Amino acid sequence: MPRTDAQSAPRPLVRRIHEAYSSLSSSERRIADTILESTSELAVWSASELAHRANVSNATVSRFFRRLQYANYEEARQAARRLRETGSPLFTGSTSSSARDPISKLVQEETAVIEATLSRLNPLTLREIGQAIAEAPRVRTLGFRNSHFLAQYVTAQVSQMRPGVAPMLLPGQTQAEGISTLGRGDLAIVVGLRRRPAGFARMVEAIASRGTQVLLLADQTVREAPAFATWTLDCVVNTSQFADSYGGAMAVLRLIVLEVRHALGERGRSHLEMVEELREELGELE
Repeated sequence: MPRTDAQSAPRPLVRRIHEAYSSLSSSERRIADTILESTSELAVWSASELAHRANVSNATVSRFFRRLQYANYEEARQAARRLRETGSPLFTGSTSSSARDPISKLVQEETAVIEATLSRLNPLTLREIGQAIAEAPRVRTLGFRNSHFLAQYVTAQVSQMRPGVAPMLLPGQTQAEGISTLGRGDLAIVVGLRRRPAGFARMVEAIASRGTQVLLLADQTVREAPAFATWTLDCVVNTSQFADSYGGAMAVLRLIVLEVRHALGERGRSHLEMVEELREELGELE
């Protein structure tokens, strides 16, 4: 299973931060937040610069990285440099366009959000996720508030290609009732973009404790939950305007759907054909 493979490899810096986050002191959390908000910059910051940005002492920085099981700050920075070599620079929505042209401003910001989100993806990871969704005995999806419609989208798309795909929580169910139906080898797609409900990380932990693989779609404000996920995909949502943008998250989900279709092959095609035949019999579509 992917979880076993992940556990056998060295833990990435970001995962270590999320695993330790609940036990960090307030000053150590400032360091963690500074890194998580600008992860790629760690490769070029000195320890003193990080301390200045987080408003802590150099000694606190050293103690923080030892807590994360690095020998020192330099070891963590070298790990960050190796990750930076395979990544792309982050983009942010521009605030330079004229307020008199809201359409051009929206196009500019949505393009930046999609580019920033997709630049963080690893094609090999997407392929692994697609294969896992294709092979899992059951796939369950979950999302609250604005994340709910994104979870509904991926449910609708994947359920056309294979059986055993459904929302984790039925109307009126508690979280415990939905989570209790999961088992080893199942896969949960959890969409957790800001603002998440209280207890979100505890819920993801409970899902993972069932032996269930967890695909977590989140943004950079997430804390602790990635420590329990098999895969975490980072989506940019913030722009200079009111209301978050979900264009990047939708693009990620569409890529996942395409990978699932590829992984299912003829099995997916057969299921699609069956669904289409039933639609025609029932006269469901115009």
